[in-house]
Amino acid sequence: MGSLMTIHSRYFILLAVFILYTFSCTKPALIGSDFLEDEKALLQFQDSFALTLFTVKTDSVIVHSNNVSRQLFTYLCGDIQDPIFGRYTADIYAQPLLPGIATSLIASTLDSVVLALRYDTLGTYGTILDPVTIEVYRMLENPAFNEDYYSNGQFLTSTDLLGSLTFIPKPKDSVTINGAGTVVLAPHIRIPLDIVKMGDLLLQDSSVFENQDSFLNYFNGLYIKMSGATNTMLGFNLLSSVTGLTYYYDKGTSADLQFKFVITAGSVKAVHMEHDYTGSMVEAALAPEPEGDFAFIQGLSGVATYMRVEGLDAIGDAIINQAEIELYCTFPDGDVASLYPPSPYVITQEKTDTSIVNSEDVAIALALTGSSNTTESFNAIFGGKLGKPDPGPPVVYRYKMNVTNQIKDIFEGNQENIIYFNPFGKGNIPNRTVIFGPNHPTYAPRLRITYTVL
Repeated sequence: MGSLMTIHSRYFILLAVFILYTFSCTKPALIGSDFLEDEKALLQFQDSFALTLFTVKTDSVIVHSNNVSRQLFTYLCGDIQDPIFGRYTADIYAQPLLPGIATSLIASTLDSVVLALRYDTLGTYGTILDPVTIEVYRMLENPAFNEDYYSNGQFLTSTDLLGSLTFIPKPKDSVTINGAGTVVLAPHIRIPLDIVKMGDLLLQDSSVFENQDSFLNYFNGLYIKMSGATNTMLGFNLLSSVTGLTYYYDKGTSADLQFKFVITAGSVKAVHMEHDYTGSMVEAALAPEPEGDFAFIQGLSGVATYMRVEGLDAIGDAIINQAEIELYCTFPDGDVASLYPPSPYVITQEKTDTSIVNSEDVAIALALTGSSNTTESFNAIFGGKLGKPDPGPPVVYRYKMNVTNQIKDIFEGNQENIIYFNPFGKGNIPNRTVIFGPNHPTYAPRLRITYTVL
């Protein structure tokens, strides 16, 4: 209860600051010069703290929950051989559902079965100039919807291929469907599935077509993976109205009928992620010693970086007014900026007994902006947005973040002296960032604290 009250009080303080700032811009005030001089003498800042950085593996990220706000919004599928971060892969599990009664399929004649997957460009990474193959298999277990599932978990799947598609990705090109009428749809891929294997559905008892549980017990779901690629990651929006498993069929005198099984927030959807850092620059950084030249953070279930602040006690008896951290980032030798763009947003986090969660500074900014990290308001309150790069050499770009509450808690002994850095929406994006370490003479991380001496 005490922590909740603290968070609420800080919300009100922050709102009060906005109101006072607004009035200060429009309404002049007469303040005695002696008062201002006294205040100025008490207000000080320091930006010479020793910062120690460590790169660490991430055990896993959550990829499914019955809490919709914790579900992924981009589902990644691909295989990347990264010159700095090693190899990382992602495969999708998805359960199509009955949108309603499907008894019209009974005793019908199948023409084709197609799995459509709507692109999500947030997940596009690596090259999209080379052909890739997406393969589809059947899941052999029906996972419970009310359970949480993590990126290091897998479900049982069949080795019998249902269908595949080899293509050059076009994540920004619309798709024209010719049938009874011409329809232009948002960018997606259409994977034809074997009508003999998928036609087994038509032989089932009527309960499979009428009851969701009966349907899922019969058809547990789909396993979707990429093959034939070593440097492509694609993102898919499984909740799009374009995405779905469609049966095209004829029945009696009626032709060109279709029935679409949908993927919704009420079905299990998950991504299995793997990282292999063998031989990469990141592998060396995972040693227990602190980083010198570079530290690393990554989307998917990739590495994170945490920081310790040395010398906070030198502030003495004081009130911390504001704290900001600046991270300077780059592309090391051998990197390819056009293929591996950095994370669009980086946030601060802290470790609890069971997990790593958003810091209070991030939580406040999300609460005040309707949980949207892409708004200018979020950037003004917390920051974390990727800055425009300085072309260099070396290429340098910056993330600037408000860490006031987190530094206050560390200073007052209410939090362990550790600040984690991760991409926002980590499990939804493949992007990664290389941070200059403390050894760099110009672009070492910098913490600036403004405080009032008591």
